[in-house]
Amino acid sequence: MYKLFYSPGSAAMAAHAMMIEMGVEAEFVLVDDAKNEQKSAAYMKLNPHGRVPTLIYDDGKVMYESAAICAFLTERHPEAKLAPAIDHADRGLYLQWMAYLTNTPQEASMQWWHSENYVDGADAQAKMKAKAEERLAKMWTFLDGELATKGPYLCGSTWYACDYFLAMLIRWTRRMPKPGHTYPNLSKLVRAAMARPAYAQMLTDEGIDQPV
Repeated sequence: MYKLFYSPGSAAMAAHAMMIEMGVEAEFVLVDDAKNEQKSAAYMKLNPHGRVPTLIYDDGKVMYESAAICAFLTERHPEAKLAPAIDHADRGLYLQWMAYLTNTPQEASMQWWHSENYVDGADAQAKMKAKAEERLAKMWTFLDGELATKGPYLCGSTWYACDYFLAMLIRWTRRMPKPGHTYPNLSKLVRAAMARPAYAQMLTDEGIDQPV
């Protein structure tokens, strides 16, 4: 049995949806970020960085980092086919996208949402948010073009964990001046995610919605 600690709309979204799709036995534990529970002493013993998600598996083993959890789950449950096999033609591209998404748009999104973790002072934080918006616009334009020419999903015609991860990141832009879902092919990918019962169930379970 797995136990996934999450906060609504957080970096746990992708893993949460994947676990539902995989049909694994799991407990989803709410960490109320409005009450700063992710910084509580009990939770920090599990994840010293005070972030979600955190996954407990195999009678007490602990891991964190969203992309790592997603990759771990796909390897433990290959029957779900949410990642290409090692010798599959899509494998290299899939690994590329998982690394790119967590290292580039996820990081820029964190700079927008939590600029106070990077720089001090309102002026510097405002400048960081503006730069993050500028960078993200370039990333979404690039990804929208990739989906237009090579899609409809990141690796072509097959839906993988990286597509769940991208749909999650697009939701994070909903309050930005030009959200990711305003790009036509990114919007199509979000709609494809929401058409999957597991992603729709995750949104319901977390009590959130996602603009398309």
